[in-house]
Amino acid sequence: MGKEIPWSFAKIRSGEQLNLKSRTFANVAALTAAGVTAAKNPGALIYLSAGGTGAVPCLAFSDGTNWKQVAVGANCI
Repeated sequence: MGKEIPWSFAKIRSGEQLNLKSRTFANVAALTAAGVTAAKNPGALIYLSAGGTGAVPCLAFSDGTNWKQVAVGANCI
């Protein structure tokens, strides 16, 4: 038997969407206060409702040491 695919990867492979808003955080300070640290969650991708510069929503990606900001760009067309 092959290796079991984690649920999130199975959803990606099947073309389903992932909902990053199941636990809403405003910014990295809120992540830290909740115990969600970059070191404990390498590879995690989290939506921050006010995480970007100037309280702009963004995605945060853990590189295992720090949270890296991924700016939300233009609308998809």
